[in-house]
Amino acid sequence: MTEKTARYEDESPGDLALLGIHEPDGARDARARARCHAVLERRRRQSGPARPAWRSRLEPAIVGSLCGMYLFEVLSRAVDLYRF
Repeated sequence: MTEKTARYEDESPGDLALLGIHEPDGARDARARARCHAVLERRRRQSGPARPAWRSRLEPAIVGSLCGMYLFEVLSRAVDLYRF
């Protein structure tokens, strides 16, 4: 084994057993969870009512058709310009 590869190999896997597991205590975990839920609930209330289902389907259709018309116009002008 060369010196270069020896640096990257784990020579003592037993050292990992010495590391402790750090988990938050139950009270701190509950407080953090409650704060997160409160922020999410506040955002949900501030966002207002959800959009109607027909509007969620209509907007992409309108945008897609406008993009299609624009693409058609660009291609037709390119054909006119280069006389294909």
